[in-house]
Amino acid sequence: MAHGNVATVLDAVRGVFAPESRGITIAAARTRRRRALIAGTIGAMSVASLWASPAWMQTNQGAAGHPSLRDGLKDAAAGRVGPGSSPGNQRPGSGTWAGQAFLFGLAGASLLVRRTTKCHRDVHCPALPVQDSEIPPDELEAPEAPEACPEIEVRRGDLVRVAGLAAAASLGPAPARSEQVPDGQAWVQYDLNTGEVLYDIDFDPLDKNHGFVVGARGLFYETKDGGKRWVSRSFANLGKSEDVTYRFQNVAVLGNDVWILGKPPLLLHSKDAGKSWKKVPLSKKLPGEPKVITALGKSKAEMATSSGAVYVTENDGKNWKSLVSETVDATLNRVSSSGTSGASYFTGSVKSIKRSADGRYLAVAQRGNFYLSFSPGGERWLPHSRISARRIQAMGFRQPADGSKEAGAWMSLNGGYLTQSDKEGYDELTADSKEFFKYAEIRSGGIGIIDLAYRTPQEGYAAGGSGVIYQTKDGGKTWQFDPSGTDLPCNLYNVKFFQGGKVGYMIGSAGVLLRRNFGEEASTDASASAGASARASSA
Repeated sequence: MAHGNVATVLDAVRGVFAPESRGITIAAARTRRRRALIAGTIGAMSVASLWASPAWMQTNQGAAGHPSLRDGLKDAAAGRVGPGSSPGNQRPGSGTWAGQAFLFGLAGASLLVRRTTKCHRDVHCPALPVQDSEIPPDELEAPEAPEACPEIEVRRGDLVRVAGLAAAASLGPAPARSEQVPDGQAWVQYDLNTGEVLYDIDFDPLDKNHGFVVGARGLFYETKDGGKRWVSRSFANLGKSEDVTYRFQNVAVLGNDVWILGKPPLLLHSKDAGKSWKKVPLSKKLPGEPKVITALGKSKAEMATSSGAVYVTENDGKNWKSLVSETVDATLNRVSSSGTSGASYFTGSVKSIKRSADGRYLAVAQRGNFYLSFSPGGERWLPHSRISARRIQAMGFRQPADGSKEAGAWMSLNGGYLTQSDKEGYDELTADSKEFFKYAEIRSGGIGIIDLAYRTPQEGYAAGGSGVIYQTKDGGKTWQFDPSGTDLPCNLYNVKFFQGGKVGYMIGSAGVLLRRNFGEEASTDASASAGASARASSA
């Protein structure tokens, strides 16, 4: 009787995970694993109860005043038996029977779970049909007309340039010119009189003096003198509710066009260099949340989302045209059988996206277990395995700010490890990441590298947690600690260079903004690098 009940339970569990159609998505596979785990636990408990109950009855049958199950478990643990027993006729206590039954049931259920869930770390699901929900619409239209967003100036005090990088940024008068750290010798901190996180900074390539900084809680600064003085601004009516606080995470400037992306999903656009703004409505059909936007010209911009959708607009965001044929989820359903480690554990979004000047993209999966690449003209994203068991923390392109053509990309791993590829091919579908990315020499002490940028082909700067800054002079092979950020009580999230590498910025938490003017240093280094390349070519 008990054996028949066990078979019935096992058949029922198998039925849950044996659908007629194999056309499941990665998300469905994850749901299947969770259901299998729950069903396995229930199955183990059922088997244990069906087995342990007759055993308990048999052990205590006919015993006058037999102990309760709780007492039986205590007696079994103490090595005692029931009343009237002798060493010659002792039987295992009910606790022993129940324990053995539960272990056997759990073992059987785990085998069932493993058999019914195919998507494991090293076993990948077959290519499956793409669901309609995973195909980005070819074109999107704004659901309504843009709404004007009046801008107001917020007086937070003029920015103070601090000599050195002492963490105590008191709002005293700006030090005299002779007391300041000379340009080009160290990174200089600017006090924005805020403790909020700064996420992005950008300057107009057509006007080196005009730039913007954006951050948490709708933080929004503008400069018109090349970053020497910043003015804090705010928007009057972004949300329908005063309880909604937007986080501005991306800004892009080109001429009169300025774009700002926020979270919850928000898109702001100015057509007059920031004098007036409009809130551009986003279609509800947009796959994922806006992640990165790039200004490409008058009324033209390109936007990528957390789901891997890439759209371009040429009429101020009224209409958007898709550049990819499917989302990352759909791509993984197609190619997960090719051996991309960790693809079956994709959570549906990416945690970071970088765009190169020529329109290529690099993205890191939310869990950091693999990365993806997309090239202009391609139909979909290509997944790539990480180079080791350590998860990917961040990635980017090796594109020097001085305009030099450099191939490759960099990749930081958890634990403060840094790798880079100095050749192309790392973004091809059949590429083995281990053959392209090589470890760099860096003593990070385990502190993670969050962002990195090259000023010239040989000189670059990396930044990360606890305000650490590292510098390379040999193209990224070795990195030395830069003491500029020793006393910074913050994390640095973004490193950027402007004006052909002559001016650099680092921004992060606690409202920290670092600036360094390389001056003639940039031109000298670029000329030296070009001369060395010419001599190498002639040799």
